[in-house]
Amino acid sequence: MIPRIFSWLAGFALVMIFLVVISPDLFRGYVFSSDDRSNGQRVYETYCIGCHGPDGLGNGPASEFLNPLPRNFVDGDYKFFHFGEAPPLPSDESLEITIRNGLPGSSMPAFPLITDQELKDVIAYVKSFRAGGWVEPKPIQAGDQPIQLQGETGEELFVSAGCVGCHQFDPTGATGGVGPSLTQVGSRLSADEIHQSIVDPNAVIAEECPAGPCPPGVMPQNYSDRLTDEQINTLSTYLSEQK
Repeated sequence: MIPRIFSWLAGFALVMIFLVVISPDLFRGYVFSSDDRSNGQRVYETYCIGCHGPDGLGNGPASEFLNPLPRNFVDGDYKFFHFGEAPPLPSDESLEITIRNGLPGSSMPAFPLITDQELKDVIAYVKSFRAGGWVEPKPIQAGDQPIQLQGETGEELFVSAGCVGCHQFDPTGATGGVGPSLTQVGSRLSADEIHQSIVDPNAVIAEECPAGPCPPGVMPQNYSDRLTDEQINTLSTYLSEQK
């Protein structure tokens, strides 16, 4: 019995020597748990650093294999504004959708399993990279005059309305991966049903988006103010012809 105890103690001692001498960082992390990083930094360095790099420049070790390149958080251009906020910087809510759902068709994966607190913390950390400081987008006021969208053909309106940013749509080469694919939308929805989804996006929510169940409130809610009736009819008819 005693030799067996000494044998166990000797093995334990060897493990401790390995941790202290060979891998002191591992020893400090698991024994002393000394980590002075913020929660946002921990989440970023766990999931994001490989692509976006330690300083948020989009130059992580995996970036050389990716096309398009990862977002440069320091001074790069943001492309996805899910709630109609004015560029150049998205709202926290838009960033939440991008992180939760990912961007299929790009190298940005979905992260549906991180907690809500981790999501808020990593967004705050990402915003801290911005050169000159992060300027929050101006909230859209109910009394603001909506900007009218330009375009005459269905394809022009699809691009002008920003649909290419969220939907895959082969006729325009759009690879957006937030909302459902509209490449053959006419095979499942009529022109009237598409018209309704434009003027009242939450009336019927598609069941499946690329990253899972489609969340409500993602599609802009003010297209009926930014498009004329004629433009909406043109766009609805154009999409219904995609079969």
